[in-house]
Amino acid sequence: MQPVDGFSLSAEFGRFRAPLALVAALVAVDAAAGAGIPALIRFGVDHGVSRGSVRVLAVVCAALLVVQVIVWFNARAMTYRSQHTAERMLFGLRVRTFAHLQRLSLSFYERSPAGAIMTRMTSDIEAFALLLQQGLLTAMISLVGMAGIAVALAVFSPSLALAVAVALVPLAASTYWFQRASGRTYQVARERISVLYAELQESLAGVVVSQAYGQQPANEARFAALAESYCQARCLAAEYQARYFPFLQLLSTAAKTVALVVGANQVADGSLSPGLLIAFLLYLDQFFTPIQQLSTVFDQWLQANAAARQLGELLRTSTATPQAAHPVLPPCRLRGEISLEHVTFAYEGTDLVALNDVSLSIPPGQVVALVGTTGAGKSTLVKLVARFHDASRGTVRIDGIPLTELDLAAYRHQLGYVPQEPFMFSGTIRSTIAYGRPDASDLQVERAARAVGAHEFVAGLPRGYLTPVSEQGRSLSAGQRQLLSLARALLVDPAILLLDEATANLDLATEARVQRAMGLVSSGRTTLLIAHRLHTARAAHRILVVDNGTIVEDGSHDELIALGRRYAELWAAAADVAPLTAPPLFLQSVRGTQ
Repeated sequence: MQPVDGFSLSAEFGRFRAPLALVAALVAVDAAAGAGIPALIRFGVDHGVSRGSVRVLAVVCAALLVVQVIVWFNARAMTYRSQHTAERMLFGLRVRTFAHLQRLSLSFYERSPAGAIMTRMTSDIEAFALLLQQGLLTAMISLVGMAGIAVALAVFSPSLALAVAVALVPLAASTYWFQRASGRTYQVARERISVLYAELQESLAGVVVSQAYGQQPANEARFAALAESYCQARCLAAEYQARYFPFLQLLSTAAKTVALVVGANQVADGSLSPGLLIAFLLYLDQFFTPIQQLSTVFDQWLQANAAARQLGELLRTSTATPQAAHPVLPPCRLRGEISLEHVTFAYEGTDLVALNDVSLSIPPGQVVALVGTTGAGKSTLVKLVARFHDASRGTVRIDGIPLTELDLAAYRHQLGYVPQEPFMFSGTIRSTIAYGRPDASDLQVERAARAVGAHEFVAGLPRGYLTPVSEQGRSLSAGQRQLLSLARALLVDPAILLLDEATANLDLATEARVQRAMGLVSSGRTTLLIAHRLHTARAAHRILVVDNGTIVEDGSHDELIALGRRYAELWAAAADVAPLTAPPLFLQSVRGTQ
């Protein structure tokens, strides 16, 4: 397994040390300016008001004005730099998470609900965004301000500072309790929202089936139960906040009361000036106000920390098909020879052995059909050749090179893949065909479409090749999607072509068109064809009968019929259901390459 760097809040902040240091410097200037205001007020009271000096008051007022101008300019720079840094951090996190998701192997997506994956990119990152966009600057100002004010309190009046210090003991104890209790609650809430989003995604994806079987009430009840579970976790977190934040306000009021009582006695006996007491109370207010602000940020920090654990778990997930330490670049054009040497594969987390000790050699340019019952191992074999999975044991070789040693991206650039249900990304007809080769010219795109017989229907669309394609190609018919999928495969000019029965869900007329296109695309290329309909297999150079993870028969259609075993039984069973006739053009185009 390939090691992957994880994610943590401290590590993420460490990536932006320089810009954060600049923000911290601006925060220090802001804190120094804020700490200077009570000192100026004290000086004005003791040396201006008490002595009736207009000159001193004028100087103090001018100094306060200068300080406020400095604060204004500094706040402008501080806000911009902190927000800019926060957005860059979020940008990097989103891109890094998306890139990691793109690299993960097919096995990860087969075992992970799509809704849970979406939660990582939405809810979890948004929790982190809330901390960065709203809490980062507040936290820095509060921490620096508190430190400066604490020093000022101790310098101005050590006896008053000592008197109010008793409030720090319950402050520390309550903060520790809140961190422990809320941290657990936020973690539970993040886990429950993941399950909730997974249920939402699954329900929306299967809405047709739900409506067909009248299961909307059951879906609503299940979703409501999950939403209630999440709601309870959030309510518990709100209860902790309701206990903690008002308690901080109580401590602030109690500390001011103690300071006022003790300070008034000291003013009465002459050991403390009125100006110093006023300044101390102003400083004390400045000390507890950041604590209350910091408490809100602390709440955001706990939520972001819970989200960070979820993101860290995702980013530490290793791909099951890692790049080799020293990958071998394939030649500009692979010959297309495929060989399997004692290959065994079992899906992760199950005891199911999909392929068991399979050895196979396919020469370049041969069209091989894989037939067998559902679950026999046909799709698994194709996925191993595409390297969507790596064999549990044994070796898959391409042109004699172990597939795990080939540069994966370079290898897949010479691979064509047409699934049974072709996926279309949002865009246009042109971008759909050119997906595997974005630099293709308009002429090359049109030639590919003409070759597979798609140009006629494309030309009849309102905007031709620039006609928008909706998500997953829902605006196109099944046959049109298959033709575009074949044109997409043809345009990349693959050395190896993988076809997962592209005609299984089509009517006879559309099937004939797609069959002709399949014949053209597979001509001259090593082709693995999963054939759910046996008349498609009949057109291949060679047929492999897969049963229970092993290849039980290997030969041409006529050879296997003459053998009178498994393939002959399947052929006879299919003939009882419907007449079997091989599509002539597909048969001619494929066998013409022999």
